[in-house]
Amino acid sequence: MSKHKNAYDTKGKTDEAIKEEILKSAPSPFLEIENIEKKFYQIVNSEAWSGLQEKFNMCHDILVLGHGGNMAIADHAAVDISRLSAGTKNAMCPSSGPLVTSYINDTNFDQWMVQWLNVVTSGMSKAKKKKTMILGYSSSGKSKDLIKAFQWGYSNGLQLGCITSKELSERVPTLSEVVMECNFYHTAEVLSLFLQYQLTHGAGNHCPPIGGNKPSDLARHDSSILGKTREHSFPDEVKNIGVDFDGVIHKCSKGYYDGTVYDEPIEGSYEALERLSKKYDVVIYTAKAKPDRGLVNGKTGTQLVWEWLKKYNMDKFVTKVTAEKPRAVAYIDDKGIFFDNWKDTLDILDKR
Repeated sequence: MSKHKNAYDTKGKTDEAIKEEILKSAPSPFLEIENIEKKFYQIVNSEAWSGLQEKFNMCHDILVLGHGGNMAIADHAAVDISRLSAGTKNAMCPSSGPLVTSYINDTNFDQWMVQWLNVVTSGMSKAKKKKTMILGYSSSGKSKDLIKAFQWGYSNGLQLGCITSKELSERVPTLSEVVMECNFYHTAEVLSLFLQYQLTHGAGNHCPPIGGNKPSDLARHDSSILGKTREHSFPDEVKNIGVDFDGVIHKCSKGYYDGTVYDEPIEGSYEALERLSKKYDVVIYTAKAKPDRGLVNGKTGTQLVWEWLKKYNMDKFVTKVTAEKPRAVAYIDDKGIFFDNWKDTLDILDKR
């Protein structure tokens, strides 16, 4: 596991100096991924992201832009935004080589996106433009064609959103700018894809598992298509069992202590998980897995829990370790109070 720094001191340094610092400290032979999972959670919990998500949710037409590797991201995003939106969104990206080169030839590189936007929005009313978003992807923040596209969008009353590694070199009014603070192209492009799917998820649509992406599979998660109510929200609600970690599996006799998973298993834990796993998918939920928890010995809480489970040969019984309350048949938790009515529940709590 990499013990590489999570962030770099970039203040007052040239791009070349930043690159030299990164290359000097980069671990070998592992690829530096800049703690991408932590970045993802920090971004999605930010005010900037909330603004972008709100705009995305209200818009029907999404015009997705980028160039180079970000054009590939934009093209992929446009396809899946449309495909996974159950008909609520129409996304487009000017990814055709003949189309792009024609616009560049007719105008210039800085203006080709503006030319494309003029064409695809020419039949839109002012009201429709207010529900149309320009969503741009950038790495350097210096892409003049993208900046001019945002400026044009502002002048024409479109919603504006940008996912970029570095701040844009020019400010554009009303633009919801999400800055990822990535130092490598590969990290920026992978994280951009994660965030594209988060936009879809945040709009209330389903991002399917591998093998579950047929139209019939997607329809299963869309109540408007189903046209009927159902008792269980998802199938895993009847096959998961939620099991707390500290105080249920791990003794945790000293509380947080030094942040490690330091104690022995509670007696009977192995046998209990073995028995549960024969009937259910065992999902361990624990605050140790929260993304805002600092690294301990260079490892996340999730990694520490998995290592502990493996040490005691219990990892084979567990499907997932998460910080979220999972959909489940039941929850086994040492701090839980069985709810029957509020009076009894509050009485029990008062006695603790």
